[in-house]
Amino acid sequence: MHATLVAPHLSSTALLEELEAMERAVALYASDMPTRYLLRGPHDPAVIGWIVQGVARLGREEIRQRASRLLGHRRLWLRDMTTPEIDRRHKERFPSKRRLDRAESMASTTILWIAPDPAARNLPAVIDGTCPKCDGAGKLWINQVIDDASGWYEECYVPCWVCQPEDGAA
Repeated sequence: MHATLVAPHLSSTALLEELEAMERAVALYASDMPTRYLLRGPHDPAVIGWIVQGVARLGREEIRQRASRLLGHRRLWLRDMTTPEIDRRHKERFPSKRRLDRAESMASTTILWIAPDPAARNLPAVIDGTCPKCDGAGKLWINQVIDDASGWYEECYVPCWVCQPEDGAA
């Protein structure tokens, strides 16, 4: 008798619990969701189906990687620190701004329906390219205040607060 490989099948609720909001947005973007779709009630099963479809289409690892880069871009964008190169790669990954906005909006709404597990919330923000603050060095030369009252400062390197913070990029 031939051995059969069986892929583990997660319920849609279990899958959504494993996905952070940006991962859900990437899955929705990759799915067959109509760009102009409007939610149908407080718990729309079509949206959950599209998230599952997007994960099946791209795979869990690709979803996480794209979501990390999307999160990194959003954080840089909020600080007005994106470069033309970072914006170009972001536009290659997500050519339709309207679709991405709709996917992010709907993904954030699904957090109210099914909250992610605490482990799923540790999505790192990744800068896709050279850090605009430290130029990829990972450290910054600063005057560090030792004692403000006495005017004691020391010059030293510190980790770049954009690409090397404790909780991820930007």
